Parts: sequence; C-alpha cells; structure tokens
Amino acid sequence: MQITADQRELQDLVRRFFQDAVPSEYLRKRMTSLLRRDEALVESLKQLGLEEGFGGAGGGFSFAELGLVAEEVGRALFPEPLSERLLGDAVLPSMLGDDSRKAYDAIGSGTAFAPASCCKLKLAAKTKRISGEISWAIGMEGATRLIAAVEYKGATRLFAFCLGHAGVTHKPVSSLDLTTSLSAVSLKDVSVVLFTEEESLFIQDAFEILKACEIYGVTARAVEMSADYLKTREQFGVPIGAFQAVQQRIADAYASSESLGALCRFAAWSVHSSPDQRPLTARAAIAYASEVGPSVCEAAIQVHGGIGFTWEYDLHLYLRRAKAIQAGFPASTDRVEELLKRAHG
Repeated sequence: MQITADQRELQDLVRRFFQDAVPSEYLRKRMTSLLRRDEALVESLKQLGLEEGFGGAGGGFSFAELGLVAEEVGRALFPEPLSERLLGDAVLPSMLGDDSRKAYDAIGSGTAFAPASCCKLKLAAKTKRISGEISWAIGMEGATRLIAAVEYKGATRLFAFCLGHAGVTHKPVSSLDLTTSLSAVSLKDVSVVLFTEEESLFIQDAFEILKACEIYGVTARAVEMSADYLKTREQFGVPIGAFQAVQQRIADAYASSESLGALCRFAAWSVHSSPDQRPLTARAAIAYASEVGPSVCEAAIQVHGGIGFTWEYDLHLYLRRAKAIQAGFPASTDRVEELLKRAHG
C-alpha cells in the first residue's frame, strides 16, 4: 500500500532519531555491557511525542502509523520495546470496553508482552486467578504490567496482571537476539484482568501485526545493505553485483521483502479501516514474516561472502532479530488451519 506524505514524514522522523541514537557502535556497546534498559535513551525517545500521538481520541496517529514505527524498530534493531509500549500504553486503552479499561488502568502502566506460544498457564475458573510459567516476555524492564495468554473454555484468552503482585517472580533470560532483553516469568495464584474474546482477538492481532512489521524492517535493511555492498565489492575487476547468480539471489530476497512489506502495511491499515479483515491479515502477516524473514537475512549474508559471516559485520544481528521473533510465533497445524479457515470465510 502507498503511504501518505504525513506518514512518510513520521517514518522519516523516527528513522533519523534511530540513526542518531542507536548507530551500530551503540548497539555493540550495549550488547557487551549487558545493559537491559537505557534510561537516557528512553527519556530522549519521549521527546518525539509518539505516545501522545497514538493515545486515544486525541491522538493524531492511526494503527497504520504504528506499523511504520514498528518497521523502523526492526530496521534499526532498536533495543527498547517501543512497539510494545505504544500498543499497550497508548493504543490499547482506547480499544477496550469500559470495565476492562478501568481494571487495566488500575494495574499500572508500562506494558510488557508475552507471545501466546510462550505461555504455559492455567486459569482457575472460579477465582479467575492464574498460575504457571511464561518462558519469555518482551519489555519487562520499566514495565508494571504484562499481557499474556491462557486457554479458557476452548479458546485463547488474553489477560493482564500487575508485575508487583506477590505471586509474580521474574528473571532475565538469554536471547538469540542480542539486541532484545527477555525475561522468564512465574505466576502463582495471581489475580488478573481477563479480556473478553473480542478484546483478546484485537490485542493478539495487533501484536502479531507489529512483530511482522518489525521483521519487514529487518529484511528491508538487510537487502539495502546487500545492494550497497554488491555495488562496491569487486571480483575479477568488476562489481560482484554484475554476476547473474548474485543478481538473482538478491532479486529474490528483495521480492520477498517487498511482498512482506505490502502485506504488513495492509494488515496495519485493516486494524482501523477494515476490522473484519484484521484477523486474517494478522495471521497471514506473521506467518509470512516468520517464513521469509530469516531466509532473506540468510541470503543477504551469503551474497556478502566471507564478511557476511563475521561477528564484526551487523548482518547476523538482523538474522538474530528475525529468528527470535519467529520463535515467538512458530508455525503449527493449529495456526495454519486457523489461517485457512479465515481465508475461506
């Protein structure tokens, strides 16, 4: 889908901020220092006013714009949970019913998310309390509440809970993605805000679309890095981009990346503009992103030759981000069947 001039301006603003604030040198220092949250970076990010722009009826940005921000998060390998915060703190409250919103607001602000595939939880139907384990969640640093998933009456229901609850413990866990901080969470008889089926579906769809958009940003940057390299690296006195085999490999990667981008932008647009299509576009976007994200990054590494496999070159960081997101939304028979069911109406 074509983006408007205003959307392009927003995307350019976020891209310039990321280029200045989180260059490769910063990411390298952050990885080696094991810093999980940079308060100075978070504070400077607030100056952009993104949360106010996405917040409620007074905000001027739609979910389509949030998708563009998520693209830039992936392109820059931004190490803070920006997409999750904007979704959980600015967008979500306005999409909830009155009862859910009041209960959700009462448990704090600063929202972390756990993919449904990472949740092994049980809900006590009478008390509406939850116990179990979450293998990893995103954005725990600086968060006071977490959104996760549980099976309830044969369906996936999402819920939120206060991280300060006496029954909640959490600890950092290692991640394949060295630019993202993850945490394992244990719950024991924790009271929660259980969202309705409709609210749960919206949150799940929105989260999946944003992570798909993030993978698109990853692939777009990987292809861009490869194209620049192929113009300058020479073999036998000519740029290696002149060789047909190399051209074909990067052309296939570009086509996969751009088709993913078109699907992700349509999915983000559908959230507010075509809600009936949203569940289908969300499942399709994250399924396709999980499939082509790692493969595009792998192709980019290969066309770089030996340098593409080195620790000093950043391409492996993009592959790590794509693979980590893929791990949160793995292909399964149930997910494929749901996608096919929605596609056939």
